[in-house]
Amino acid sequence: MTIVYEVQTTEIKPYTYQTPLISVDHNGEPKIDYPRQSSVHLKKLTLLNLVGRDQSGTIVSYEPMDYVNRFLMSHHINENKQESDQYSKGLVHFFSFLIELQKIWDDEFDENLHDELVDLPRPAWDSFPLRKSEKVTYQYRTALRNAVLNETDPSLRLARTTATAYINAVKKFYSYHIRTGYQFNNPPFEHEVITIHYKASKTSMKTYLSKEVHTSDLRLNFGKSRRNEGGALPSSRRDLNPLTNREWQAVEDILTNTQRVLKNIDGEVRTAKLPIEYCLFFLISRYTGLRKEEIASLHKGQIVKPDKRKFGMRLGVGGHYGSLTKTKDGGNKSRRTIIPTRIMQLLYEYTLSDRYKKRLFAFKKWCQAKNAAGDVALFLGEDAIDESKDYLFISGTGKPFFIKLSEANTRWNEIKATVKMITGKQINGVIHNLRATFAVSLFRVLLKKTTPDIALAQVSECLGHEDEATTLLYLNIAQDEPTGDEIYEDVLEYLGVFEDLESEAFLAQGDELSDH
Repeated sequence: MTIVYEVQTTEIKPYTYQTPLISVDHNGEPKIDYPRQSSVHLKKLTLLNLVGRDQSGTIVSYEPMDYVNRFLMSHHINENKQESDQYSKGLVHFFSFLIELQKIWDDEFDENLHDELVDLPRPAWDSFPLRKSEKVTYQYRTALRNAVLNETDPSLRLARTTATAYINAVKKFYSYHIRTGYQFNNPPFEHEVITIHYKASKTSMKTYLSKEVHTSDLRLNFGKSRRNEGGALPSSRRDLNPLTNREWQAVEDILTNTQRVLKNIDGEVRTAKLPIEYCLFFLISRYTGLRKEEIASLHKGQIVKPDKRKFGMRLGVGGHYGSLTKTKDGGNKSRRTIIPTRIMQLLYEYTLSDRYKKRLFAFKKWCQAKNAAGDVALFLGEDAIDESKDYLFISGTGKPFFIKLSEANTRWNEIKATVKMITGKQINGVIHNLRATFAVSLFRVLLKKTTPDIALAQVSECLGHEDEATTLLYLNIAQDEPTGDEIYEDVLEYLGVFEDLESEAFLAQGDELSDH
């Protein structure tokens, strides 16, 4: 019987891990205690499983990949990290690649023609040939590089950032096993531990501290992208593409007018009401440039009754304002962005509604229940739930949105499906693309009032980028698929996309694009 294997995932929703303490009671019976002080809260954990199916598609084997799942658990428990999804995705890709190599090996040696003295052994995650080029880790690196630079099928092409994240997941996985003493027949890659000594901060009792850094030669290095006469970039960041004017108009019509989307209900696709919370959520993303995690942590104290005589106002986020921001190297750095008056008015009216008050009451009851059950880790840590805050976005059962962000992705997919049904055109972006749309459109507006350098600095400030080069990633992406939408015109001009084009050719191209 032929069995086909694949990697499937199991997602564990937010839960609190408590280290078990096993002891013997006075009757000589074993007992288990869970000390609260060692609790670790996991926002989400995606575990890997190896699934085997027969020729009819029936599952005949289902085995948790413990050697992977131990690494993922260690990342949370020993390194005190709340998220590991990037490693799960990377390892799903890596082990799927390994399964394909095993299929090729099985096809070649299906008649027991394998000679152990001459032929390579069957590829495995924990057994490696002596030569570097024959090891699955380096073969995987080569495959990633080809998927970035040489893949002609756009649906199979990987972005540089995705490929780099995948190879980093593989390095972390094997480094974990090396640290824990796993005995490989040959090393998976060249590995070295370097001890770095550095001067301690003023708050430390020691003058110098040290840190062990695990390094390897398993890395991907790409040259800088070159402009392709205004055409597609071979490694463009698809997650940074802004929505076109027409795409956003179709989305905004749903968010502010119909508030109805296509939804799969009991296996049947039909229209349903889009909750007002998600309408506001996506409007904030588009018009403030906040990340979805930042939006989900907004609270009532940040919402005010706006002055309708003004077009817009400032919105502060981060530690100083009591909400969460994404900050390089950790922390909760504060910043200010802008928000249109009409969006702030919608938020203000929502906080006065009975619907919001009911959800806020449910949140307080939910917190009480979690405390009574001993799930205190939910309320501990830098980005934990603050019981005293009146969060803006709360589910009907009382859960804050920022611990259930996957549902925002689901609602966004419903919006995209609805837009496709109405317009016949597919929106390929994720929620993060609304942030890019904000960046590009704000840059265009600012260019009409100030110099390019000042405009870039102001956009960077609103996005919370410490390095303006990061902001330029959002703006450079406008080159990827030039369109006739005016949202791109000044951005393309600033980036010099048309520097090498004759003026007549440029005008002709502009007329051609405006007809689309």
